[in-house]
Amino acid sequence: MVMVLLMMMPISTAQDQVEIPSWELGWETNMDGTHELELSGDDDILDMVEFFVENQRMSELNLRISITWDESEDIPIDLDYDESITVAASENVTFEIEFSDVSGYSFERSPDESMTLLILAEEISFDQPVSSQEIDAEMTVPAVYDLEIDHTSMDEVLYAGSSIEYGLAITNNGNGKDVIKMPAASIKSCPSLSIEGLEAIKDTEIDNSTTKDFAIRIVASESHPERMCEVTISIKSAGNGQISSSMFEIQVNSNEVKQDDNNGANSGEGTTNTDGEITEANTLSFLTTFELFSTIIFALMVRYRK
Repeated sequence: MVMVLLMMMPISTAQDQVEIPSWELGWETNMDGTHELELSGDDDILDMVEFFVENQRMSELNLRISITWDESEDIPIDLDYDESITVAASENVTFEIEFSDVSGYSFERSPDESMTLLILAEEISFDQPVSSQEIDAEMTVPAVYDLEIDHTSMDEVLYAGSSIEYGLAITNNGNGKDVIKMPAASIKSCPSLSIEGLEAIKDTEIDNSTTKDFAIRIVASESHPERMCEVTISIKSAGNGQISSSMFEIQVNSNEVKQDDNNGANSGEGTTNTDGEITEANTLSFLTTFELFSTIIFALMVRYRK
């Protein structure tokens, strides 16, 4: 029995020697849940995550790395990484993946739609894959906000003591819903001018890639002088706190100009009537002269016959 055990021991040791130690691929960056890609200062995607390879063998490990998006549509986010890596024996090495995009794709994709990133590591021996491991992670584009305000005018004429309606168009260029905050008006050079209707804009929700139209009222006081006024309307995005504004100029005419226009119109009507009367008088004068001339000729003819 002892001999049998002694004979088995070398065999067991030999098996341990030929057993190949493993290697491991994993995330160095915490990828629990969904990773939200970061933006640069210019609202372009610029981010970096890390993965590790642990080589538990007594010899170096050569791997071929492939990283792809597991999506049917084309995602224009560039991936920069080492396609071939070497890990020395008994080493744990960290590698980077850089994400970049300057096409504005983050504005086009909803932050609620995740993207799956796949990393495939293949062990290469004599240019042939002999083993492989794969990891993945869920990622999203960040929420981006961009409210834009513009004015729409119909060339309205504003007089002192009256008001006109003016149009505003607010567009959400972001990739999610946004809410209008703090609508305000700034008026330059015209302290007697006021803006009404901004409260109706406050707290209005706008879906992404849509435009909403609003109307404000511009009021000029009775004593407002004739002057060109500069008006600036601004709003604040609830998403990122940025302020967008639109400036336009509007001419305020005095009441004297309006009265002069009315008087001019009335004067024009009187002139027309006067011209008519003059024309009629000239016609009557012409007829009277003709009758007198005819009478003289008639008298001469009678006298000649006698």
